[in-house]
Amino acid sequence: MIKRLLILVLTISTYVCYAQDIHTTQLNEHDYLYNPGLVGNYHGNSRVQFSTRSQWSSINNAYQTYSFSTDYKLGVNKWDKGNLGIGIAANSDKSGNNFLSNNTINLGVSGLILLSEHLSMSMGILSTYNQSKIDPSNILWGNQYNGEYHNPNAPSGENFNPTQFSYFNFASGIVFTYGKSEGYMALYDQTHLQIGISGYNLNTPNMFNGFLVDSLYSRFCLFGKGFIGIPHSRTGIVGSLLVQKQGPNLEIMAGAFYRIRIKEASKITGYNKESAIALGGYWRYGDALCPGVLFEIKDYAIGITYDLTASKLLPATNTMGAVEITFRMQSNNQFLYKGYNPK
Repeated sequence: MIKRLLILVLTISTYVCYAQDIHTTQLNEHDYLYNPGLVGNYHGNSRVQFSTRSQWSSINNAYQTYSFSTDYKLGVNKWDKGNLGIGIAANSDKSGNNFLSNNTINLGVSGLILLSEHLSMSMGILSTYNQSKIDPSNILWGNQYNGEYHNPNAPSGENFNPTQFSYFNFASGIVFTYGKSEGYMALYDQTHLQIGISGYNLNTPNMFNGFLVDSLYSRFCLFGKGFIGIPHSRTGIVGSLLVQKQGPNLEIMAGAFYRIRIKEASKITGYNKESAIALGGYWRYGDALCPGVLFEIKDYAIGITYDLTASKLLPATNTMGAVEITFRMQSNNQFLYKGYNPK
């Protein structure tokens, strides 16, 4: 246990001077975190998403992250050349025994315009209010160990009080969407791609936590996702790619899922909804392999991924990187097989 804690402390200490944004494994279920232009830019009229992520649970539940988001399309039936999107999201990120907690509220707005029959462009902005708190009361100090066990009532020799601080943050992004269908009624002969660039923490807020000034680096993202149908089948490939840079830190992720349609939807009435299962995973460069599964039943979806640590933290985590579970509810879902009209 001491060895694991030492590795964790040494790893985290390299980032102590500059705070980092939260990250996820299931990229497609948290796309507002990677490009505000994706707010309201999806199949359907509205969606609601919940997620929970437990990272490094073998090391005193090092990080616990909870997320909620919902976004809507506006003006779809009124404007022939595009529509608006609006969304709100909340995140709660807790480190260890609530020593450091971050709570954010995000408000996003986007505008989409049609460039051609199969191509659209969307631009979005995201404003964020963040509240952080440091509570030293739950820290286990080394000098509270008596050689046999930890005594929380023993004096720690440390003296600093709980600190709370808040700040506003801004992000912006642009997304291009391409969609094409070959028109087969029961097949997946189609292509749907989205790719864009974005910038977060554009105002580079400074935060004061009581004993040091913590600067939040700007974060720049290249994010893409898409679906490629396998001709004359009920299957297709769902893929995603993320490259993001925040200060000295670089994250590269790629994922692919093999999606199999189990139940076909009604082509005319839409009364019967589609059901499908997707199997695959993600790869985070230099860090982890993340197998996962996604179940889609009518307007609902449940995704589960498990991060298998492959980095230098392997001895501390015993491969137990993170478990992430997402739940999505999406109304008027057109599903991918019908062919995409980017409006």
